[in-house]
Amino acid sequence: MGSLFKAMSAGLTTSDRMFSRAKQEFGALDIFVSNARPEVPTFYQPPMEITLESWQTAVDSQARAFLVGAREASTLFRDGGRIIAITYAPGGRFGSWQPWVAMGAAKSAMECLCRYFAVALARRKITVNAISPGWIEDSVLNTLPEAAQNLIRSWHQGGWTPMGRLGTPADIGNAVALLCSEEAGWITGQLIAVDGGAGLMDAALPLEIQQAAPQSAATQ
Repeated sequence: MGSLFKAMSAGLTTSDRMFSRAKQEFGALDIFVSNARPEVPTFYQPPMEITLESWQTAVDSQARAFLVGAREASTLFRDGGRIIAITYAPGGRFGSWQPWVAMGAAKSAMECLCRYFAVALARRKITVNAISPGWIEDSVLNTLPEAAQNLIRSWHQGGWTPMGRLGTPADIGNAVALLCSEEAGWITGQLIAVDGGAGLMDAALPLEIQQAAPQSAATQ
């Protein structure tokens, strides 16, 4: 993951070498998934404090890496390929998670690029979509302090994710596999939430009023 981010953010020369190697080893590509992310401390600062270097790190890891990667990958695609970006859409819609400002903006830019590439590559039957996971085990979650991890798990298990659990890497992998299938050839330019229903919850109302909390959580 880190090497992919470094290759993408280093510019066209490095990415050319990476995709040239892919061409030598595989001949062609069918799927490109953009899921690179720098370490959290390199960009995790609120809007009034973030440095331009930290801001650029976030943008390079998402929008720039996707722009370079999608263009390079598409040159190796046969018609009918798949490009998928892994994003976190709530970070671009809301403003409450203050230290996520750079990554939220960078992810939003990447989502926008997905729509433009979807149109640009449609005549080649190449689809371009973004997947937005909810909170996932074995992810950025596990880089947070243990107390923060436990709070997040309790929050979602208590009802803020209707399915009552955090996601798993397999949940996201299954969604990627679905979009890569032949049957998904008519789906392009879309942002698809894979979050167990968390995006359906109304943050302005307590769970008890929404009547969406598990019985155990509502009666505690």
